[in-house]
Amino acid sequence: MKTKSIVICIFIIGLSLSGFSQLKVNSSGKVGIGTDPDGTYWLNARSAIFKAGGGYPDIILGPNPNATQTRAIYPSTDINGSIGWSNRWFSTVYGQYIYQNGSLVLSDKRLKENFRTIEKPLEKIMQLNGMKYDFIKKIQDTLSSEKAKFVKLEKDRIGFVAQDLEKIFPEAVFYDEEMDRYFIEYNAVIPIIVEAMKEQQAQIEGLKAELAGCCKETLKSGLINSTGELKMNVAQAKLYQNNPNPFSVQTTVRFEIPQTVQSAQLHICNMTGTLLKTIAVNQRGAGNVTINGNEFVAGMYLYSLVCDGKIVDTKQMMLTE
Repeated sequence: MKTKSIVICIFIIGLSLSGFSQLKVNSSGKVGIGTDPDGTYWLNARSAIFKAGGGYPDIILGPNPNATQTRAIYPSTDINGSIGWSNRWFSTVYGQYIYQNGSLVLSDKRLKENFRTIEKPLEKIMQLNGMKYDFIKKIQDTLSSEKAKFVKLEKDRIGFVAQDLEKIFPEAVFYDEEMDRYFIEYNAVIPIIVEAMKEQQAQIEGLKAELAGCCKETLKSGLINSTGELKMNVAQAKLYQNNPNPFSVQTTVRFEIPQTVQSAQLHICNMTGTLLKTIAVNQRGAGNVTINGNEFVAGMYLYSLVCDGKIVDTKQMMLTE
C-alpha cells in the first residue's frame, strides 16, 4: 500500500512538472528556460534568446517585460566588464550610436611597414567640403521619449560625404558590399590634416621671408624698407588675428598703432606673395578694418601691417565659399 502511494505521488509530480515546467532539455541536449520554453533553443531566458545558428549561437535580444524600456546587454555594476579579450577580438561591431568616455586605436609601429609620406596633403585638404546634414528619418519601434532622442541625434550632423571623400582620400573610406553602405574612418583624416598644417606653415614662413626680402620693392602704397632696426614707435605697434577666421562674408582685423606713427597700411597678399590690396590706416591707438569676402576668391591669404615703411607683423586668413 505504501509503495502504491509513492508511485501515485511521483506520477502527480511528474504530471505537474510536464504541465508547468520552465526548463526543457531535448534529446540533443539543447535547453529552453523561461515561459513556454522551446527545446530547440540553446537558451531562452525571457529577454534574450541564444539560438543555434550556423555553428555558432545567435543572441536575439528582446524587451524586458519588467522594464519600462527596451534594454540589452549591460554589466551589473557601472564601468565593469569587457566585450572580447586581449587575444580574442571581435571582427566587426555594428551599432547606430556608441557612447564612450574614450577610444583607443591600435597603432603599434611593430605592426607596420612600408612607411611613406603623404603626397600633397594641403592641396587635398583644400578640396574637402565639410557638410551639415540630417539623416533620413527612420521608424523607431520604441517609447516616445526614446523616439525624441533618436530624432534629435539624426538632425544637424556635421561631417563628410563618403562618396565625395573617396575621390580625394580613398584610404579613409570603406564600402561594405553586403550592406551596400559607405563608411568613413575619421581617424585616418587626422594625419592628413597634420601634414597639411605643416605644409601650410612652411609656406607662411617662406612668404614672410619673401615679404621681408622684397620690402625694397614698391608695393603700390610706397616703398617699404625692412632693413635696419625698427623704431621704438613702430615696434610697439601690434597686429591681431582676424575674426572670424575662416570667413565667407566679412572679417575684422584689429590692430594697435602708436600715435607717433606717421603712416600705416594693411597689405593683403595671396599665398604666392602677390599684393592684391592695400588699405590705408588712419586710425591710431586701438583700431580695426573690415575686409569684404566678395573682393576675393575663396582661398588662403596673408595680411601685413606696415608702419612707417616697416612690416610690423604678418598673419594668415582663410576665405571660404
